[in-house]
Amino acid sequence: MNSSRKHLVLLGAGRTHLQVLKSLARQGSAGMSVTLVAPHPYYIEAGMLPAHVAGDCALDDLRIPLDRLVEASGAAFVPAHVISLDASGRRVQLSSGDALPYDVLSVNVEPAVPREQIEEQMPGARRNALFTHPLENFVQLWPQLQSLAQERALQVAVVGSDVPAIELAMAVAHALAAPHGSRVTLVAGDNPLLADQPALQRRVLARLKALNITVLQDRCVGMDGRALQLATGATLVCDAPLLADGATTPAWLLQAGLQANDAGEPAVNERLQSDSHRQIFIVPDGAPLEVGPVLDANLRTAIAGGTFKKAPPAGSRLRVVACGGGQAIAVWGPLGLEGREVWHWKDRRDRRQLAGLFEA
Repeated sequence: MNSSRKHLVLLGAGRTHLQVLKSLARQGSAGMSVTLVAPHPYYIEAGMLPAHVAGDCALDDLRIPLDRLVEASGAAFVPAHVISLDASGRRVQLSSGDALPYDVLSVNVEPAVPREQIEEQMPGARRNALFTHPLENFVQLWPQLQSLAQERALQVAVVGSDVPAIELAMAVAHALAAPHGSRVTLVAGDNPLLADQPALQRRVLARLKALNITVLQDRCVGMDGRALQLATGATLVCDAPLLADGATTPAWLLQAGLQANDAGEPAVNERLQSDSHRQIFIVPDGAPLEVGPVLDANLRTAIAGGTFKKAPPAGSRLRVVACGGGQAIAVWGPLGLEGREVWHWKDRRDRRQLAGLFEA
């Protein structure tokens, strides 16, 4: 690394960071050295994971190698996990043993599963459950469950209550129904599914029923290799528990000494900067594509000076839910559509957006 140039470190190969790399490939990186740190040399599009599980798209459709984009951008790639962040000393401790210094830092990482905390809430989870995060681990282990379902009928439980958990339950139901009739239960917690979105709730519940997915308004409080223990005292026979809830901000970021908001998360301003450490930028989970150009411009401003841009407000009210089997639901406020045409629209949109991230 050229010590005369400022050092920009990108933690995580999230979608917004891919947009930054694409900009670097097109516009260059004058005045700075850039390093990308990520655990794996791939990007996995989380929004297409249910389609892959359902058998509607191949793994190579949603897991894209980073090498060409990184090379075109001029960035260095470091395959490592983050161990800790020293915000005051401007250093990142990596699993490789290296301490990586930075002038400007950007964080766009996959949500992390606090396995020790989940183990306290659900004893047996670490040994028995298949976690959906990290995504790379899930896509490697999922074929083993598919193979087992080819041998005998399975009782599968998806633990989670948000849209990704619902999509996963429907995808698994499609994928494992044949040849032995594996069954899926969605363990959705104490509160009704999608209670704040009645139009979407109505259509989703109907689709879950059509797929013979049992929805339990109960919490999992433990598991072994044969069953889940529920908060009501009931036992649910289960061969394969899938944990689709609980992913959150990584511990190393929460423990970095950054100013926190009321929810205990790092406080970030409208320019995506930490409120307490302005040389650190944090991309919110699920940020829309419109955030990419703003982050790119603000990172360049932080390096070279200039005027910062404001991130756009929350994205569209359109909610699209993949239902497996080439079906999807789209809802805008009280209005909704569902069926194969919605799925084709979603699939084309997802593929177009993904391809756009890696175009030269």
